[in-house]
Amino acid sequence: MITDTNRSLHERVLEALETEPRVHAAKVGIAVEDGVVTLSGRLGTFTEKWAAETAVKSVKGVRGIANELSVDLPGMHARDDADLAKTIVELLRWHADLPQTIQAEVKDGYVTLHGTVDWPYQRDDARDAIRHLTGVRGIYDDLVIKPFAVSPAELRRRIESRFQRLAALDAKNVVIEVESGGNVTLSGTVDSLAERDEAESAAYSIAGTTRVYNDIRIGDIGW
Repeated sequence: MITDTNRSLHERVLEALETEPRVHAAKVGIAVEDGVVTLSGRLGTFTEKWAAETAVKSVKGVRGIANELSVDLPGMHARDDADLAKTIVELLRWHADLPQTIQAEVKDGYVTLHGTVDWPYQRDDARDAIRHLTGVRGIYDDLVIKPFAVSPAELRRRIESRFQRLAALDAKNVVIEVESGGNVTLSGTVDSLAERDEAESAAYSIAGTTRVYNDIRIGDIGW
């Protein structure tokens, strides 16, 4: 049964996709149930799949996304795994801010990154560097952030300070717990998936954070 609530959210999600220039909205199927949006269909690039998910995350009322979009590369964009892996290795090697400890494994166009990085932003930069490459169908991240000598109390203080500077995040509703080794757990409530992701990214941006467990919930929203 399609409720008025689901129908309203479906319309907002469709509008978000139609106004995202990198996405062919007509190729994306949308199903909505209790705030969870399922995206289906076949797109031509991984960048388009990523852009579709990002657009939907910003829609108020979306509590979860099941991204079932597949990437079917046109013949002109298909690449041999060995060729793609070589391109990725060269690209990462020439990236000035990335360590030489990152390795890339490619199978059927799906890239898995292995190794260690010194800073959280380097993990994000590595993924961003290869996301737009022709032939990439998906990215999996197994990168490990090296521990940084900082006490749990100090790390918590730095994350709180970072949260308070973010206009897109209602920091007072987010609870931060920090354990030894840089393990951070976030809980509480925010208004959107985009805000939830913003909190996780902000926590990862602080030196000393090695892993973030994101238990933040999307709060009750009147639609």
